[in-house]
Amino acid sequence: MKKILLVLCLLVSCSVWADAKDVLKQRLDKVKGFYAEFSQEVKTADDQLIQEGKGKLWVSRPNYFNWTLSEPDETLILSDGNALWIYTPMVEQVTVMALNQAVDNRLLLLITNSDNAVWNDYQVSRKQNTFTLIPTDNSAQHFTISVLPTGMIADFTIIESDGQRSFYQLSHQSLGKVDIKHFKFTIPNNVTVDDQR
Repeated sequence: MKKILLVLCLLVSCSVWADAKDVLKQRLDKVKGFYAEFSQEVKTADDQLIQEGKGKLWVSRPNYFNWTLSEPDETLILSDGNALWIYTPMVEQVTVMALNQAVDNRLLLLITNSDNAVWNDYQVSRKQNTFTLIPTDNSAQHFTISVLPTGMIADFTIIESDGQRSFYQLSHQSLGKVDIKHFKFTIPNNVTVDDQR
């Protein structure tokens, strides 16, 4: 009888680890699109604040997102479903790459598509509504993301290998269909285009 109980306990503990990823995917799948404003805090490993920012985020699943940082410097990271566009007006440059090359924007790829192969590169654990994603490949970043049972994302943190943390708090959220115009990028005049596709 003790052996049976031990085996059952092991199975339950294994399923808890396996289920965390499934629970996170199921929650994210509940929201097909949303708009949110965000505030950003970047801190060193020893908790020193080095940058604050704010911006807006539009998401439409699968694979569409528009991440617009308005402060401290304007930056646009946009996925039109096939390509990723990174535009920095201050340096008058646009970088474009295939979506599957976007290794520096993995969290957005995970948030916008539960079927993305990138999920295979992460172990996921859960503590209530907070999920921790640890890479199993050579990625330098790991993430925490708070997702309510309704599918609404409250906040997320990107943690670099040196311990630097970028924390994003979402607010003023609007869930539902997002106009496709938010995911179209027109190359401005007089900018350098670095096409890596």
